[in-house]
Amino acid sequence: MFFALVFLLWTGMAWSSEEKLTFPTGPIDDFETFVKTYDSKRCMECHEDIYNEWKESYHSRSMVSSIKGIANFFTVGVPKEWEKELNKQEIIKCLDCHLPQIKFATERLAKEIAGYMIDAKLAKGAKKEKAIAKLKQLNLSCYGCHNVKIAGTAPGITGHIDPNVIYTGGEGESDVHETEHAPILKRAAFCTQCHGVYIAPDGESTYCNTLSGSYVHNYIGQGGRETCQDCHMKKKNRGHRMPGGHDLEIVKEGLEFQAEARGFRYGVGKWIPAANVEVFLTNKAGHRTPDG
Repeated sequence: MFFALVFLLWTGMAWSSEEKLTFPTGPIDDFETFVKTYDSKRCMECHEDIYNEWKESYHSRSMVSSIKGIANFFTVGVPKEWEKELNKQEIIKCLDCHLPQIKFATERLAKEIAGYMIDAKLAKGAKKEKAIAKLKQLNLSCYGCHNVKIAGTAPGITGHIDPNVIYTGGEGESDVHETEHAPILKRAAFCTQCHGVYIAPDGESTYCNTLSGSYVHNYIGQGGRETCQDCHMKKKNRGHRMPGGHDLEIVKEGLEFQAEARGFRYGVGKWIPAANVEVFLTNKAGHRTPDG
């Protein structure tokens, strides 16, 4: 019996190690299934260091860190300014960057998720807390960058993206999932598709910031050659933490600060202490600051 048990355990382990990491090709309608399917924890077993870096990034909280702006778009921008129905086509204009996996959600689920965003801003008490708890389970996951957004920069060239392929910037292969080399992951154009002017599937442009414009026209136009990845990932081994404006260290690198203060006194009969302060800020980043 002992040897039979060992054999069963061994064959079970062998079978599980050969099982490929797969993703559904059809739409998902259930919130919990959606969360589990695209949870970055599925990647953690083989890529623990990268997962831990990502957990420190704002990508890992791309929904809860943007509640106010996205909720305003859903409650004011779409229904009042544009006079449109809040459907998946409009919801995706925010969530295609903040939650790229929304591509695989049904119309009903997309509206449910949008509802949580609205409740997180406008609701009170237990309803608000529930909505925030739901949003904490959603983020720009590994799958969002390494699959969904791969074709975003040039869909006509990239062509069809296989939902069961993990696209990487390296040349390696994996026994756990299908892998394909995608050079775009090392280029600034990959980042600027969200950190710049976003072009929605229906052709509408959304200006969340102007970072990509200042990077291309000012920095690259004046001879700059570093990519987003060079500064925000490669330097100092920042990796998938990808720090930005929320990180004091990288802000200090991007802005040179000098100040000169001189004290003096003024007044008639009674001297009043005062100071004259001159501040000099020099932007050393490859784009406008502040921006996002």
